[in-house]
Amino acid sequence: MDTTIYTIKDVAARTGISAPTLRFYDKEGLLTFIKRSASGIRMFTEADFEPLYTIQCLKRSGMPLKKIKEFMDLYVQGNDTIHERRVMFEEQRENIQKQIEELQEMLAVVDYKCWYFNEAEKKGDVYYYRNLPKEEVPEQITDFLQKVKEFHTKPAE
Repeated sequence: MDTTIYTIKDVAARTGISAPTLRFYDKEGLLTFIKRSASGIRMFTEADFEPLYTIQCLKRSGMPLKKIKEFMDLYVQGNDTIHERRVMFEEQRENIQKQIEELQEMLAVVDYKCWYFNEAEKKGDVYYYRNLPKEEVPEQITDFLQKVKEFHTKPAE
């Protein structure tokens, strides 16, 4: 069993999480699993990298710190909270899936705009399609304009 002790500086260097961020996480109660020396110095072990990685993953996925703290509170309670932790991850999975769908929608618009400006640049006119007969306007443009119309005519939520 590896008994190497890592300081906050070591952990920052190894993970890319800054020492101030690690201290902030500790202050917010996310690192209650970390042991301290008699003088109060944080003593990280190899086993502590997994929960740190999980915290970073949850943070990067958009989970609020308050919710991450809830998860970490469950984590330190051990096996009695397996179900609750699984449910939290399933909910976060749904949130991430929604983010992916939104990003795919944004990517489609950016892809369209790249294509569109490429075409406009070739023709030297951003509005070149306005001079085309309706049946000659590229489908990408008519589809995009339809989405814009739907965007500004949909009922308020």
